[in-house]
Amino acid sequence: MGYQELPDSGLTHRIHYMNRKEVTGQRRLSRLKAMFAVAAAVLALIFSAGGASASTTGAMSPFTSQAEQAGLTATQTAALQNQVDRYLAQTSKKQVAANVIDLGGRRLMFVALPGEAHPRDMTNGALVDHCALPVDYGYFCAYSGQNFTGSSIPMWKCALWRIPWTANGSWVNNQTTGTVANFLDDSGVSRWNDGGAFNFDEDAPWYWVHWIKNC
Repeated sequence: MGYQELPDSGLTHRIHYMNRKEVTGQRRLSRLKAMFAVAAAVLALIFSAGGASASTTGAMSPFTSQAEQAGLTATQTAALQNQVDRYLAQTSKKQVAANVIDLGGRRLMFVALPGEAHPRDMTNGALVDHCALPVDYGYFCAYSGQNFTGSSIPMWKCALWRIPWTANGSWVNNQTTGTVANFLDDSGVSRWNDGGAFNFDEDAPWYWVHWIKNC
């Protein structure tokens, strides 16, 4: 029989211990890598959201600056823009100033700051609200509020004008004497007329009026 060396039990124990330690270390390393991956993903989402927010703010900056120059606070500016956004959603038209919407064909809507009786002049007279009292001659003016208050639509061109309001408002017909304004429902049918200029109504229900043909 040849000589056979018996294994050193102490050495074997140390080897097994080192193997277990190596496996444990690899598991910890894997967990750390997973944690770093999750953290990186969260940071990416945060920076992405921040970039989108900055982009939106940048898009609003011309109107925001205009509102600030008119003396509005940041809270008032946000409230005004929210009001403008609601009208834009209803009319699908274009904002051309901090409180002015182009309804198409040089037809404008002037938006009042929530809580104020009349729209402010935020364009230094470049865009004139002919519905600022007294109403300029030649215009039919529709107001979102009663007693000739709130947002206003100065109607001068003979056309169909969209009314985006549903609560009680008011109107003034100061067009050429005898010019009749027709009030149309959602089907475009004239349901009532004002009998001709000069005329007015300080408490007019807009809930059924979807269009006005001012002449």
